[in-house]
Amino acid sequence: MSQARDRQIEIIKQRLLRQSKPRLQVSLLLLITGFAGFLTSFLLLHVGVTRMWVRYPVVILISYVVFLLMLRIWLWFRGRSLDLDLDPPTPDLIVPDVGTFDEGVGFSGGDAGGGGAGGSWAESTSSSTSVSSGDSSGSEVFAVDFEEGCLILIAIVALIAGALACFYVIYIAPALLAEILVDGVLVAGLYRRVRNIEQRHWLLAAVRRTLAPAMLAAVFFAFAGWGLQKAVPEAHTIGQVWKHVTRIDE
Repeated sequence: MSQARDRQIEIIKQRLLRQSKPRLQVSLLLLITGFAGFLTSFLLLHVGVTRMWVRYPVVILISYVVFLLMLRIWLWFRGRSLDLDLDPPTPDLIVPDVGTFDEGVGFSGGDAGGGGAGGSWAESTSSSTSVSSGDSSGSEVFAVDFEEGCLILIAIVALIAGALACFYVIYIAPALLAEILVDGVLVAGLYRRVRNIEQRHWLLAAVRRTLAPAMLAAVFFAFAGWGLQKAVPEAHTIGQVWKHVTRIDE
């Protein structure tokens, strides 16, 4: 049963790669997820959650729930586009024609433009830790001591690591979408004749493939928030840290 399921997933994966741009679709889903994270961070900040090392992992976890919801919506659109009555019966499996999915489905086109969730929270994450002395009229002067610089540099590394955990989800997108599609149409009963294939709920596959990256991102962002708060205790956002680090001498 497991071999039949794996074979089915591989068939769908290859068709998605040829016809549906699965990594682009997951990038779009992550872009929407990132926007949800932006709003979550904004709301938490304005209700008094000012500690970045507390707020950021909460934002990641809430965003992860939103991402699972986006996968469910994607699966709903894909399931509606299936027309299995047109598939010829086979002794074992009916393979859905993924090639028909592109018509009328909003997720298959467009330019998502780098939809990783790592850098889309309420503050921009452009930072520098170089220290300069003297005055330069009209130019940015970086005013951090050695300890602050080290903490901010470590935080930047943690932020990058968290972003890479998110990009990993884009990398595995073909296998992820293929598996939840196979499981989704099986559980929904869209296959008319199925034998010798194991049925699982789509959410199990989605969580199994994406929970570890989400947890790693939460840990890295919490560590980054701690480092930034330690370096600049009065700052509540990455933007405020940047304003502290850089000064414009007018």
